[in-house]
Amino acid sequence: MPKKIVSVVIPTFNREQEVLACVESFYKSDYPSFEIIVVDNASVDNTVFQLNSKYPSVKVVRLQENFGASVARNEGAKNSLGEYICFVDSDNTVDVKMLSELVRLIETDERIGLVGPKMRYLKDPTRLWYAGADINLLTSRTRYVGINEIDNGQHDVVREVGHIPNLWLIRRSVIEKIGLIDTSYVMHYEESDWAMRAHLAGYRILFCPTAITYHNMPLTESGTLRAIIGFDNKYRIFYAARNRILFMRKYAGSIKFPIFILLFNNLFLLQYCLILLRHKRFDLVISYFNGYMSGLAWLFS
Repeated sequence: MPKKIVSVVIPTFNREQEVLACVESFYKSDYPSFEIIVVDNASVDNTVFQLNSKYPSVKVVRLQENFGASVARNEGAKNSLGEYICFVDSDNTVDVKMLSELVRLIETDERIGLVGPKMRYLKDPTRLWYAGADINLLTSRTRYVGINEIDNGQHDVVREVGHIPNLWLIRRSVIEKIGLIDTSYVMHYEESDWAMRAHLAGYRILFCPTAITYHNMPLTESGTLRAIIGFDNKYRIFYAARNRILFMRKYAGSIKFPIFILLFNNLFLLQYCLILLRHKRFDLVISYFNGYMSGLAWLFS
């Protein structure tokens, strides 16, 4: 029986070497039936030229400007053929068995809508970045299972998760039922929103420990802003503050949301501003506050 086609969708922007490494790792995959679609957000480096030269079988979709990862993912889905779609950030290299393991798990139960792999740091391949994640619908706090731990198999169990960042496999039928990614988030929480929509439609979202990817991101150094709050960029921190409110308004419910908006959201504002002021990042204080106010304005729009 022939294997079902997996469409690998890779959004990218000015990551020539990383996206080439990502594509190369998929071509080493032991899964026999897949296509690769790279959606380029108007890169000004040699990404498109190199892809066309080295991997002519890759379908390259070029956007006219940098619309961000969510728009690019949606465009990739629209140009895909597979019964499954694997969305992959371009700063990943994947294990040879990753696709096979994700497909194997998702095919064990028709109720499984999304599956995601174990994620390790590329620069420290024994160290975990993700072994599952959950979002608390009272406080809004996101917890990444196993982050920064040495991987000794301590989290090697299939488990339900709240969302899957960075790389995940989804059934096309799920997208047909719940729709594409909500691009109004721009960045942050759009993956969580999509997973929640799938969950509310009756699908399971699972972590697959036998599938492994290596994420090329900096190791989080103790004491840095990235280690403490997860952000050191004014655009990311703006959307983190804004989208926290948007996401919780949609999913926290009529009892939990008022508690969140009156208590926990303001506690986050106070905590983040104090931390940022201690690090003398006044620019990020302004960005976080602007995101906070933008989220509140959205409530009344």
